[in-house]
Amino acid sequence: MPTIDPTQLQKVFGNIQLEPDAIAECQSICQSFGLAANELFIRWQTFVINRHGGDAGILPTRERILAVRAMLQQERDRRSTQRSTQASQTVKLTRNKERAQYDKNSVEGLLYNMVTGSQEQPPRTPQSVKRVGLLKGNASALRGRSMASPMSPSVFAEPSPSALRYSKRTNIGRVEDVLHSDLPPLQLPEPRPALVVSDLSANFTEDSSGDESDEEDKETKAPGAPAKRMRFMFEKLGTRTETINKRIERMALDVKAEYGITALANPTYPHQNEVTAVGRIVNINLDDAAAPISSDSLFLETSRRLGNGRRIMLNVQAAPSFSLFPGQVVAVEGKNLKGSEFAVSQFRPLPQLQHVGASDRLDTIEPFDAVVASGPYTLSDNFDYEPLRDLVDHIIAARPSLVLLLGPFVSETHPMLRDGQVDLMPDEIFQSQVAPHLNRLREALASRIYLVPSPDDLCLPYASFPQPALRREHLARIGLSEGINSLANPAQISVNGVNIAVSTMDTLFHLVKEEVSRLPALSDRLPRLAWHLVEQRHFYPLATPPAGCAGILASQDVMLRMLAAPDILIVPSQLRQFARVHENVVLLNPGHLSKGLSGGTFAKLAVHAAKSNETSSTMLGTSSRLFPAEFTSVEIKRI
Repeated sequence: MPTIDPTQLQKVFGNIQLEPDAIAECQSICQSFGLAANELFIRWQTFVINRHGGDAGILPTRERILAVRAMLQQERDRRSTQRSTQASQTVKLTRNKERAQYDKNSVEGLLYNMVTGSQEQPPRTPQSVKRVGLLKGNASALRGRSMASPMSPSVFAEPSPSALRYSKRTNIGRVEDVLHSDLPPLQLPEPRPALVVSDLSANFTEDSSGDESDEEDKETKAPGAPAKRMRFMFEKLGTRTETINKRIERMALDVKAEYGITALANPTYPHQNEVTAVGRIVNINLDDAAAPISSDSLFLETSRRLGNGRRIMLNVQAAPSFSLFPGQVVAVEGKNLKGSEFAVSQFRPLPQLQHVGASDRLDTIEPFDAVVASGPYTLSDNFDYEPLRDLVDHIIAARPSLVLLLGPFVSETHPMLRDGQVDLMPDEIFQSQVAPHLNRLREALASRIYLVPSPDDLCLPYASFPQPALRREHLARIGLSEGINSLANPAQISVNGVNIAVSTMDTLFHLVKEEVSRLPALSDRLPRLAWHLVEQRHFYPLATPPAGCAGILASQDVMLRMLAAPDILIVPSQLRQFARVHENVVLLNPGHLSKGLSGGTFAKLAVHAAKSNETSSTMLGTSSRLFPAEFTSVEIKRI
């Protein structure tokens, strides 16, 4: 690969000045690992997030670039080891190519003889041959498959090496992050009081219409009229542009009301005086269309009413602070002296959704506790679901009031499914491995149990975002008993008066690659990415999802909009787990219960009674307005 030009490296790193020795090391890395300049910059951002918590002040010195080289080398070695291991140990057995062999005296053997017409005893399967992709032979699984047909394998895989390592792990229950550790442990009376749960997104079901983004159409529907089936593979060409236009217009109206502005300016026209405009951030790099966003490639896109939908280049050199990404709706203040670019003097804070204080809803807020976990729920080299089993054991012992289990449950990204090493259907995997654990949880507890689907789930009918709540008939079909319910994705629910918003789309991971910032108000990067969702009032504010990701349904954009300011926002991501409070909102990433070949994390949260929170009241001064975020404690623990 040719040597990367230093100016190209400096361009992708933006305002960060690279030292000559760091540039030389960057060129060496690009040549050794076959990386382009923008790919190296993404690796650098990943390094800063993993090693330094996303601190924007970390500079790319030669020593840190060498650490990036070591990280890349470890990734290369790990991939090489995995490939060699799979090539030497994996034996693929499929239903169509090779059937399992049976003893003629067994039920399976008799059926085999009936099908094949053979009366001779077929050869036994050698004990040394492992059946890859099936399930560990526990007693419950064997009972469930005792009458399996000859097409169904009955030879169970031995425990994988990672399963053995998982069983011997030493970090069980280790607390990875904590919020409001000063609050005492929550003590709930016995018997536990019943939760009051209302689903704010209950109107979004599998029967939802395909044109829900048009509020005027919704208001003119006759009450009780039958809804159309949700169509997730059909959208009109103008639906997406109309959705974008309405997002800008809604925010423009709120900005005018918030700041008392009579009329917003058209930023594409020349202005000698300071004006305020509202539009959407667009990343346009004239030299390289595939280049990542930078402060030199920012454009502002207007709505049809405010600027005929035209775009104008943004000059943000004078802006003291900002945090921007493509698709973000912003309010800018500045001048357009020449008509060719809009010079931004500041980005005005956007008005937020109304947030009701706890003092205004004390009659409805009652204390409760919850456990929140997100898939995958099994290790990446088997389908034994040991992490899910241990989580269920923990939940039964803890007896929380609420259990939120977020997908995926059978992930399409699982290496064994992706490589074709499994000859069971996703529904069969869920029925035999996931449903028994969840049903055991349902039998042991009277807690509210909710499942939230994921776009990565193979056992669910919709692979787009948003997703409707699953019907009771579908839950029964995949083996779940009564009492286990489903929410939409994203979901907005009220639990004992506390508003909780949940989304299983990994929006944070998509945002981390697209954000450009300078001295943002919230310096901690990962909570800042989550806060973007609250600020934009949208569960997926990005312009477009990355390649290979589930499609975003513009026709269902109404379900991606936040209906009310959340008290708790739950956004699981493969990025580092965290629990933070910002602007009276708990921002929570519980992490994934399984991370590759090792166990992951889950979250325990407790909402205390507001009147008993004397510690928080003292810390916050004499303010009489308390919010649930101020008396909510969170622990993120290792499984």
